[in-house]
Amino acid sequence: MTAEVAIMNTHAIALAADSAVTLGIGKTYNTADKLFALSKYHPVGIMINGSARMMNVDWEVIVKCYRDQLGNKSFDKLTDYTGDFINYLEKFSYFTPEQMIEYLESMCISVFAKVLAQFINDLHAEFDGKENIELSQIDAVFDTTLKNIKEEMGKAEDEKQIKPDFAFIDSNHETVKEILGMVFEKYELSKKQITKLKDILKLNFQKCFWMEHHSGIVIAGYGEREIFPTLCEFNLSGKLGESLIYMEYNVDQIGKDHTASICPFAQTEMVHQFVKGIDPYFSIIIENKVETILSSLAPLINDPDKEKTSAISDILTEYISGIVRNVYIDPIIKIVACMEKSELVLMAEAMVNLTALRRHVSTDDETVGGPIDVALITKGEGFIWIKRKTNYDPHLNRDLNQNYFRS
Repeated sequence: MTAEVAIMNTHAIALAADSAVTLGIGKTYNTADKLFALSKYHPVGIMINGSARMMNVDWEVIVKCYRDQLGNKSFDKLTDYTGDFINYLEKFSYFTPEQMIEYLESMCISVFAKVLAQFINDLHAEFDGKENIELSQIDAVFDTTLKNIKEEMGKAEDEKQIKPDFAFIDSNHETVKEILGMVFEKYELSKKQITKLKDILKLNFQKCFWMEHHSGIVIAGYGEREIFPTLCEFNLSGKLGESLIYMEYNVDQIGKDHTASICPFAQTEMVHQFVKGIDPYFSIIIENKVETILSSLAPLINDPDKEKTSAISDILTEYISGIVRNVYIDPIIKIVACMEKSELVLMAEAMVNLTALRRHVSTDDETVGGPIDVALITKGEGFIWIKRKTNYDPHLNRDLNQNYFRS
């Protein structure tokens, strides 16, 4: 896992990222690079969280290939850099058809396993305690399960950036069918059920409904015509045929009416606790407990439809939110808006350190730790490294800077 923070005001943007990486075998190393300059010449940086690879290619390799291709080219807006990076990934020649089939297989396994789990739950709900169950009854439950999942997915908001290459799925029908046989084992699926399952798979790519394994991308800095920093964040799942599957595209732009921002990524709970004054998980527990208590009081206050208790719950929630905003969030944001560049850097590093310390003194796995890389991006000076770990001795490699700007 990862802890990353971006802190912005009208002066600059500070980026900080830890170095912990957990391998598939459960081993954790504190040597990963997650923060990079996206351009050699212009004030733009990028941070990676979540999966350290895309389509079996390391993100460090992808970012540096893009940086070489970008050269001295610049864009008017930060969002244009993001769009160009996404376009580059869509055409990245090292994402081979074989890798895309592997990606399709992994998504098939993930989606169909979730459908199977829901099917099993529905079977228990329908037949627990009953005997002499016929196959036609089981099929009827499965059809209902598929129908309910499709309806639930259909209600989800479309990810407007995504135009999945459904032709790639159709052209690999045998691969999908093979995964279905592996997941559902001896249960014989009808052609109609297979079609419905493929529809659910396509909906999952379109809606990004079940996308557990993905990489978080944070691009931050300045466009040529921007005097205040901007941050773009999105999640990338993989490439499917001609389509790049990405979602949750968000933009945070500093301006006259929005003069400061604190943006944590990946493991965010400690930053939220610092800024909001309460642990997010504990806040949810309180809200749920209040709702449970009020629901139990509904019969005593003659409130069968729970309209009164719902109104009380909304008032309490709004009151707590007001306290959090007025007592904690607003004062901190006002201070951040006035911070000089050196203070932004110290705060960004401290936020990542706080998350690492919390992991260190708890029974949780230490998935945040190691040296913290810190960078400052300003309109005038560009991308500046404040702290950066290296796997080499800079004094023995004096030609590295020359090679960096060899183009």
